[in-house]
Amino acid sequence: MLPPKTKDFVSELIKRTESGEFSWTYDDENANVQLSADKFTFSLRYSFNGVEEVGKFVMAYYDAAAQKEYRFYTNQTWNDYDVARRLYGAAQSSGLKLPS
Repeated sequence: MLPPKTKDFVSELIKRTESGEFSWTYDDENANVQLSADKFTFSLRYSFNGVEEVGKFVMAYYDAAAQKEYRFYTNQTWNDYDVARRLYGAAQSSGLKLPS
């Protein structure tokens, strides 16, 4: 479950990504998206937990000034999973160039 402050930050990342302000790196082999900004790096990785039979996201926030990494986790059984899933989809498609 995401702490409220983290959930709010993820919502802001969604807004700024969907508006085109942020472009993420997508690693399809590891189901990972990453954003490198001046003050932080944020990554979001999807995986499927076969034991619990649920999808899960692990988020890592790296504070460049403090040189500390913070990790957060959510899965399909928690109410904040959809926020993480929306960010993952927005981030994954942020650099996508579709034919016109």
